[in-house]
Amino acid sequence: MELAAREITAEVVAQAPEGWTECVLRGAGSRSSTGLAGGGYVVPSRPGLFFGLPSLHQGLASLTSLFQESHGWESIVLELTCRPTGAFELVVFRGALQPGSGPEDGWTLTIDPGFQLSEPGTAESAEPSELRQAGDPAEAVQRLKALLRQHAERVGAEPEIPAPVTEAQLAAAERHLGRRLPADLRALYLEADGDGSSEALAGYAWLSLESALAKRDEYIGVPTWFGWGLGWNQVVFDADPPNTVRRCSGHPGWLPFATWFDGNYFAVDLAPAANGRPGQVIKVGRDYNDGPRYIASSVTAWLGQALGHPDPHAPQQSGDSPRELVVSALDKQLTPGVQAIHLNDATSPVDLVPLAATPNLRLLHLNRCATGDLSPVATLPVEALAVDLASQADLMPLASHPHLSSLAVGSETPIDLAPLRTLPALHSLDLSRCSTPDLALLADLPGLRYLALSAPQWTALVAADRLPAQLAAARLAGAPPLTAALDLLAALGVDTATAYRLSGTVDASSLWF
Repeated sequence: MELAAREITAEVVAQAPEGWTECVLRGAGSRSSTGLAGGGYVVPSRPGLFFGLPSLHQGLASLTSLFQESHGWESIVLELTCRPTGAFELVVFRGALQPGSGPEDGWTLTIDPGFQLSEPGTAESAEPSELRQAGDPAEAVQRLKALLRQHAERVGAEPEIPAPVTEAQLAAAERHLGRRLPADLRALYLEADGDGSSEALAGYAWLSLESALAKRDEYIGVPTWFGWGLGWNQVVFDADPPNTVRRCSGHPGWLPFATWFDGNYFAVDLAPAANGRPGQVIKVGRDYNDGPRYIASSVTAWLGQALGHPDPHAPQQSGDSPRELVVSALDKQLTPGVQAIHLNDATSPVDLVPLAATPNLRLLHLNRCATGDLSPVATLPVEALAVDLASQADLMPLASHPHLSSLAVGSETPIDLAPLRTLPALHSLDLSRCSTPDLALLADLPGLRYLALSAPQWTALVAADRLPAQLAAARLAGAPPLTAALDLLAALGVDTATAYRLSGTVDASSLWF
């Protein structure tokens, strides 16, 4: 490990820009990847700039492998500080810490690795649908045969269609799913076990039953979690029409059956939301982590769409209006279908009254602009709010908001945090850009699982012995060293005694000038 650190230091020093005084490398590594996140050369004559680094992949990969072997750490985080003299300090810890992507993004700390935020649609207590399946098994088979004929005419050859599955195989699949397959999809699998990857269904490949179950088990049936760095304020949007599909990124009641081999799938929905139908077709996968899309009332209707037939059971949809906007003003683009707004660089203070035109708004981010009144948010189903407050503005309009689950607040003047006590759904909070004299009440928020603060704020909270008891993750904002993140992680109850620390000096003769 010392040899690997010295080799990296030598390369950093050898390729340094003129006039540099220090280089700080922050990175992470695992069996699948390594990379740098933030840091770089410091050149006092050009303050604020971090110059590009040499390619250090090989050295980082070597360190990652060494710590996997010696410490059993599947992933690591490291900080290496180098100076022109060849002096260096290395700190390494397991992946309970993750550096931000920029020099001021700080560190994300995982306190409880077994905890993951739930998504609204994963609750088994969700209101069930009372609608019946809309598929027609005989019609589905006829439409399948029509699409196969079209495919043969288009490519000039009959596709090699696999033999059908048996009733016993279908029964075993249904036991595995814990749900019965829709009648029309059952009928199709009794005709053939997929299309042998020939993409015969209007350009889409029909998956074999075995492949469909495997994709469901390993991917589509499991909610997507990208970690706390992205997950603390993640919102899953509603489908169009509303409340037809569960609001989650993955669910065991979704069985993928067709794909374009792009990481996305058409799936039958065996556990629809209250306004959906069992057996409806939805779009899920790589590009739908923000929520599934409603496609058709049944597999029969989906096949019919490819043949140009209307869906007789299709519910009323709002149309093609976007559900997420990135804008610089709250204007006529606001429609009832909008569920997320990123407002950038608007004139402050921003008047939020126009948000009344977005009754289904779930995410609101004000970036590089501030508002003086949050009252218009009080009546909206906003779950994720990131906002800067103008002078004299406060959080009182958010009191008792039933939906607000993640909140990021910035303010140059002190604000009263008392309304936070009244937010029943609040699980994530970022006050790192907030001038707040008293953070003690944060310990009174039993549902708080993620908290982001600046280094002085964390210091005050630790000194007051008022750390929230149920935190699963935290963020140390700003540009503190890894050692400060380790100290905070220890204060939050995580054993950091195994952190690896090394210092030394690389001889001038070993530097690659």
